[in-house]
Amino acid sequence: MKRACIALGVLALSLPGAASAGQGGRDYHAGMPDVARTQKDFAGGADEFRFVVIGDRTGKHRPGVFEHAMDKVERLRPDFVINIGDLIEGNTEDRQQLDTEWADVNAAINRLSVPFFYVPGNHDLTNEVQRTDWRKRLGGDYYSFTYKNALFLVLNTEDPPQPKIARMKLFQEYGGEAMKAVFTALQGDPAEAEALFAKDPRLAELAAKIRGSENVAFSADQVKMVREALAKNPKARWIFVLMHRPAWKIDSPAFREIEAMLKGRPHTVLAGHYHKYAYEARDGRDYIQLGTTGGVPGGAADDPSVVDHLMWVSMSKDAPRITNLRLDGFFDKQGPAKAKAKE
Repeated sequence: MKRACIALGVLALSLPGAASAGQGGRDYHAGMPDVARTQKDFAGGADEFRFVVIGDRTGKHRPGVFEHAMDKVERLRPDFVINIGDLIEGNTEDRQQLDTEWADVNAAINRLSVPFFYVPGNHDLTNEVQRTDWRKRLGGDYYSFTYKNALFLVLNTEDPPQPKIARMKLFQEYGGEAMKAVFTALQGDPAEAEALFAKDPRLAELAAKIRGSENVAFSADQVKMVREALAKNPKARWIFVLMHRPAWKIDSPAFREIEAMLKGRPHTVLAGHYHKYAYEARDGRDYIQLGTTGGVPGGAADDPSVVDHLMWVSMSKDAPRITNLRLDGFFDKQGPAKAKAKE
C-alpha cells in the first residue's frame, strides 16, 4: 500500500499543471506560476478579526439550544464571543438559585476555547442582590475594551436594576399565553394590537404594564465611562456598542447623550431583549436587535424575524461585515441527516 501511495504521488507531480504552490518551502503568493486562481489577497490580514454575538438565552429558555449554539461557535473559531444579555432566568434574590443558574450557563460557555465577554440583561440584573453577585462573579456590569484598534462599549441598561418591573412577576400573574399574545401584538401591526386589546381588557391591562416596564437606566457614572473611553480612543477605527434593551426605541435622555458622543464616529449598535430580529438605520449607522439563542420565541412561529441564530461579525480593514447564521442551518462533516439525528 505504501509503494502504491508513493507511486501515485510521483505520477501526480509528473502531470502537466501539477506544480506545487508550496514549491521550495514557500506558501503560495500572488503571481506564482502554474496555479489556477484569481490574484486577490488572502483574508486574515493584521487588521482583520472575527467575533460572534449571542442573542437572548433566557425568558423561559428552551433546554439544549444555548448549549448547541456554543458547540457550533467552537467549530467556527472566532477571535472571541460576546452576548447581549439575559443568560440566566434570574428574578430572584436566592443566592443558591443564582449559583445553580450561573453554573448551568457557564458549563456551556466553558466549552469555548476563545474568550467570552458578558453583557448584562434584565434577567441577569433584576435586583441589587443580582448586581452584587454579578460584580463578584464576573466583574464590571458596564465597561469598555479595545481589540485591534476597534473599541467595544458594553453598556448596562439596568443601572440601577428595576425590580418593580420584573417580567417574571407579570408572567406569574398573567400566564405564558397572555404574555406571548401581548408581546406578539406589541411587535406587530399597531392597529391590530389596539383592536385585540379593545376586545380583551385583561390583555389591555397587561399591555399597559409591559409598555410601562420598557424603560432603560444608565447611571451618570456609566455615561462618564462612555465619555472617557471615547476620549481615550479618538482614533478607534470602529466602535461597537452592545447593550440588552434597545435603548434607541425608548425615550432615554442618557442614551441620547451617548448617541451625541458617537455622532460623526463610525459605529454599530447591537441589542436584544425582544426575542425578535429587527434592523434599523439611524444617521447612516446600523442599529440591530438580535433574535434569540435559546430564549422563548418573541412572536408567531411563521414570523421569519423570530429565529435562533448567531451573528458573525467580520471586521475588515475599513468596516464590519455582518452575517447571521441560523442555528438550524449547521451540519457537521457527517452530513445533514446525521446532524438532524443528533438534535
